[in-house]
Amino acid sequence: MAYDKSALSLAVSARGVDKSFGRIKVLDDLTVDIPRGVTYCLLGPNGSGKTTFIRAIVGMLKLDGGDLRVLDQPVSEVQSIYSRIGYMTQHKALYPDLTLQENLEFFAGLYSIEKQEREPRITKLLDMVNLLEHRHRLAGDLSGGMYQRLSLACTLIHEPELLLLDEPTVGVDPRLRQTFWNYFDRLTAEGKTVLITTHLMDEAEKCKTVGYMRAGRMTAVGSPDEIKRLAGLKPHLELWLKEPEKDAARLKDAGYEIDEVDIAKGVVRIRLQSHDQIKGLLENVAPLDMRLKEPTLEEAFLRLSEAA
Repeated sequence: MAYDKSALSLAVSARGVDKSFGRIKVLDDLTVDIPRGVTYCLLGPNGSGKTTFIRAIVGMLKLDGGDLRVLDQPVSEVQSIYSRIGYMTQHKALYPDLTLQENLEFFAGLYSIEKQEREPRITKLLDMVNLLEHRHRLAGDLSGGMYQRLSLACTLIHEPELLLLDEPTVGVDPRLRQTFWNYFDRLTAEGKTVLITTHLMDEAEKCKTVGYMRAGRMTAVGSPDEIKRLAGLKPHLELWLKEPEKDAARLKDAGYEIDEVDIAKGVVRIRLQSHDQIKGLLENVAPLDMRLKEPTLEEAFLRLSEAA
């Protein structure tokens, strides 16, 4: 299949990708474009094909069909660009009998990083993942969260253009997670691409683009807010009113979508088509109080997971 010039701005481009394990089809006609210079979250229930897709990107499995390009190269030639890719797997891939320093030195050597460059990079990365004081500790003695942080440092040692992170912050405390995300934002500002899988909705919210996978297919793609809209979710406005029943009738006549009227509490709940409706709404009623409730990505996840 021929790719047009626009594909050159893509970090990953898949067309009709298929992969089965026995009778189980894990990737089913998967088509997706992942631009350069963005944080892109693969979201979806367990078994949706996220990890399989990432493994396909790094050439760890042979596809049954379709076309897949990575950093402008067909996936069949991905070995030629390994030095431009960083992959942090869910599985333990470090050497437990080596210290943190020695693990990082090993990976630096693997990518042919000059010796005079290694120490500054190692120190910088250990500081970023808050492990600098543990650099001479054995990796096998680390807690789960500390091991995860070292794995990220090793993945970043060669400054990859495309960073593939499969649930990288499992076991990492919120403060360090924020440090990681600040670092990811700096990478994308430099034109690099971060492709991440996560089950943490607050992390998915931080991504520029979310691709929702289900049963091996990409079923929804967009910004977090666009994913919410694609799931059919809209913001709600709760109004506390003196005469809720009367005011609700007035708002309904004015074209507003009334979700619920709680006479006992004096609350009217309205589904908004857009935030622009709020101004006109307040010209019809004078609430005692009001609260805007935005839809969440978790609600979108559940809605999309339940879709046929």
